[in-house]
Amino acid sequence: MSHTIPSSQQVLVESTIEQFAAGSTVQAQIATAHNTSVSGTYSLYFEYCEPKTATPAGIFQTHHGLVGNAAYWNVQLDNKTDNSFAESAAAAGWSTLSYDRLGVGNSSHPNGLTTVQINYEIAQSIGIAQALRNGYLSDLGKWSKVVGVGHSYGSNLLTGVAAINPGVFDALVLTGFTNNATQGPLGLAGFSSTIASVAYPSRFSSLGNDYVITPSVSADQLGFFHYPNYTQSALELFTTTKSEYSLGQQNSIAGPLKLNRSNYTNPTLVVTGANDAPYCAADCSVTSLGGNKTQLDTARTLYPGVADSAFETFVVPATGHGINYHETAYAAYQEIIAFIKRQNV
Repeated sequence: MSHTIPSSQQVLVESTIEQFAAGSTVQAQIATAHNTSVSGTYSLYFEYCEPKTATPAGIFQTHHGLVGNAAYWNVQLDNKTDNSFAESAAAAGWSTLSYDRLGVGNSSHPNGLTTVQINYEIAQSIGIAQALRNGYLSDLGKWSKVVGVGHSYGSNLLTGVAAINPGVFDALVLTGFTNNATQGPLGLAGFSSTIASVAYPSRFSSLGNDYVITPSVSADQLGFFHYPNYTQSALELFTTTKSEYSLGQQNSIAGPLKLNRSNYTNPTLVVTGANDAPYCAADCSVTSLGGNKTQLDTARTLYPGVADSAFETFVVPATGHGINYHETAYAAYQEIIAFIKRQNV
């Protein structure tokens, strides 16, 4: 596998084949690659939502996944607010801070292979949470309660945050996540990563070949949706508003899972669709754990310091990876809010 930015789409495809081929050592090479110091000044795009009347009880700091952006947490669909996590949070008295992660959407786009990687984003997430607590993020004031919420890559990112700075979040909500990510055709390979400027030249012509995207509606359905528990407008909205991701993000996504989180003890909730393709191979009930457990329970070993009473899972029925675009999104949000209340966060 080449460790340089691909010169063409054909080179990228061959690189993907090499990465996921039987007997491939590419993932092992990535896991053991030497560390390089990275620094810089970049712009991040934020979206803030708060309750209309009451003083917020706290703030959810959200982290979207690959192909997503800040709008994943505020999906406005079919003239309803049911698909908006931010709306449900506000109705429950909580504010939400979402952002386009580095290399995505309206945020800066540094080198997508060597700079925009998950370890660097872990540091950024910690910095944002600390800024919220200390009151120096714009004019948002000081926050005593900050809950980290992630989806997919964003959940992997938060798993890294829990290892590096265990106390920066009062609780974690990991959506679209297990400790059993699929590497085959229903996983990252199924995304059919395509150079963004090749797939959608009208939107991404300014980006280099180190930024990629899912190339079609069919790829989006395979990776993020479970038929028929969504509307046609949901699938269309997802495809027309999805964002690019970097090759560095794609290659480094699994890194945080290998870190030690034994010092993290705060409440943790895993919320994943029953038919999540990338993290459950489309059926979360298939597991060797026994009892009434599901693949979501594989995440339990990642959080050994969390008490059994503070670790919960919720399987969203008839739902794919992109929970927020399904008809069951509202029920998932209510479970998240109920968990925060149960844990007295």
